[in-house]
Amino acid sequence: MSLTTRKRILAWIIDYGIIAVYATVLFLLTNVIIEITSLKPANNPYIGQLIGFTTLTLPVITYSYFTERSSWAGTVGKKLQKLTVLADQNDSPKSVLLRNILKYLPWEMAHTGVHWSMYYTSNNMEIPIWTWIILISPQIFVIVYFASILISKGESSIYDYFSNTKIEIKKNNAMY
Repeated sequence: MSLTTRKRILAWIIDYGIIAVYATVLFLLTNVIIEITSLKPANNPYIGQLIGFTTLTLPVITYSYFTERSSWAGTVGKKLQKLTVLADQNDSPKSVLLRNILKYLPWEMAHTGVHWSMYYTSNNMEIPIWTWIILISPQIFVIVYFASILISKGESSIYDYFSNTKIEIKKNNAMY
């Protein structure tokens, strides 16, 4: 396994650790609000999806986008691993945004599948095949993403390819 691949995997672990802490705080805060207000969560997959997207997925995509567009040129994990996200200068904002949308698309698809499966299960209905497809597809995407990272020795992924970006170890060892 190449050095870039190892660094990219470590950066991913760091970044997902940060995301997991945020998601845990969000979950605990939600439970406190529900307990204090006695609000009962609606059994509506559309509302669940909207709340989940606006409070979890959108902030994560925003965090990744702005850190990768900043002078850091990467998330906290990438900065700590001395990796940078490179994009074509002419298309950089769009490229980095597309990169992050594609990167987190499987995650949002999984959320959609979970919301719908909870809806069907709580209403004693059989989960339809389309929901199972939405739940299984993200696993396939992630395997393809990871395989593409391994094949490129950590320098690219399928979402980097489509967004015209790549990952590189910083030439200068200084942390900026």
